Amino acid sequence: MLCLLLILISIYTSAQTEPFTKRTVLSGLNSAWEVLYGPNDSLWVTENKSYLISRINIATGAKTVLLDLRATDGTINFTAASPNQPQGGLMGLAIHPNLYSTDAAVRAAKPWVYAAYVYNKGSCPGTNTSCIYTTKIVRFTYSGNTLSSPVTILNTIPGSSDHNSGRLVFSPVIEPGADAAHTQYRLYYTVGDMGAGQFLNTTRTENAQNADVMEGKVLRLNSESDGDPGQDAWIPNDNPFFEASAITPQDYVYSLGHRNAQGLVWGNVSGTDFLYSTEQMDRTDDEINIIEAGKNYGWDQVSGYCDNNVNGYKIGQNTSANENAFCSATPTHREPVFTTFTETAANMPALMAQSNNALWPTIASSSVDFYGQNKIPGWNYSLLISPLKHDKVYRVRLNSAGTDVAGDTISYFRGDGNRVRRIRVSPDGLKFYVARDAGATLNGGAIMEYTYAGVILSLNQDPGAGPVRVADMISIYPNPVRDILQIHGKRELRKPLLAQVYDINGRKLREASSFRNDFSVNVSGWPAGTYMLKLYNGNNMEVQVVKFIKVN
Repeated sequence: MLCLLLILISIYTSAQTEPFTKRTVLSGLNSAWEVLYGPNDSLWVTENKSYLISRINIATGAKTVLLDLRATDGTINFTAASPNQPQGGLMGLAIHPNLYSTDAAVRAAKPWVYAAYVYNKGSCPGTNTSCIYTTKIVRFTYSGNTLSSPVTILNTIPGSSDHNSGRLVFSPVIEPGADAAHTQYRLYYTVGDMGAGQFLNTTRTENAQNADVMEGKVLRLNSESDGDPGQDAWIPNDNPFFEASAITPQDYVYSLGHRNAQGLVWGNVSGTDFLYSTEQMDRTDDEINIIEAGKNYGWDQVSGYCDNNVNGYKIGQNTSANENAFCSATPTHREPVFTTFTETAANMPALMAQSNNALWPTIASSSVDFYGQNKIPGWNYSLLISPLKHDKVYRVRLNSAGTDVAGDTISYFRGDGNRVRRIRVSPDGLKFYVARDAGATLNGGAIMEYTYAGVILSLNQDPGAGPVRVADMISIYPNPVRDILQIHGKRELRKPLLAQVYDINGRKLREASSFRNDFSVNVSGWPAGTYMLKLYNGNNMEVQVVKFIKVN
């Protein structure tokens, strides 16, 4: 049994064994903070200090600047050369799901791109202290090679020299509301605790536990006005702390008790959508969390699990932590599903005395992406985590329910430079884009592409997870059909959905896309016979094939 345990440990903590090729897509970026896989097989990038939003041709590395915020936004009242810079600067970027549609009319209806950035440098109290900054989220219209027509969604988010977080993501599906205007995609945005209690922020108030302050929170916002008056137009009315009588910071809050969640991603596991986050802690316990509405993730009362390993020590502005006391008294508290990594209580005295943070067990997780495809053996339902402190990327395998971690961390793409700011998976599940800060030891300011070069699994042949059942994702009716074939999604799938219709000889006759679960395909005028409908989800993964009969 001991030998088996040692073998299992060696497997779980092993490094990459799968083959990859690598190349540099482009270099010289002023620290790519966000990297999205954009429409038409492009990368969309924010550069944090230069305040540029660009589109990158993946094949050639050609860079097209879509927006220079320093030139167009007069509210940015500091330059790249100003002292006491904020952390991040231009950070989050999110592309409206409509822009990924194959239908030009759908794209034209909502051609929106959203950015989060620090714009205002306020007072800098005292000597050698952090300045008080402010951050905003703005929606732009995408047309041709430009982003224009800014619409401010929220411009009162606190900012700092430290722990601004800044990750901005869309909900994977249109979320329900009281009427059509309130039924829409939502935006989720992470805000750190401003570094309260450390470095230049030793005297800054810790507000992660204060629901009516945006610091240390995940916010939830509308992606378009819902028609409510004033600022309420951008707040979902079902937010957990929402009160319509007077708009205050708590109305935006989705979850609280966060230190610095720079990673945020949706993942669908066995038909259920989860919002995963990776969060930087202090000396120990970098967290992987599942974010839920109204829940409390513990900072600065808890670091990682409720295991008492930091009891009696200062964490944040809490001068003497007592983890179990807080966890027992807080029914809304949620523990992480995993930590990378945790120091034991017995070893905490030595860790607290160690001033070299390179020797702390924390990895300074800076982003996370979700891998949900049956392409690379054993990878389906994995989280990919980028660290600032190490020259590698970590993969953590989730269980079949998506609610816990199966095994330990496995490291990939090692030795190409530290300060890994972003890891992004391509829709085909075979390419991985890794961005490093300009100050990395190697490949500074570069985005590198790593392409899987091993055996590729057929759909639903992942021996590590077992086959995923996809035979009951949709229903079609009527069948036989004369004119209009109706498609009904029976389970939530990542949007946009793409339906393709083929004749018996394998010729593609028509395709249609939709951001909703119900849509239709016009088959009138076709010859009578047997046809096949293939359905693809928003990750371009085939999820079901259905046969139907056309009659006249």
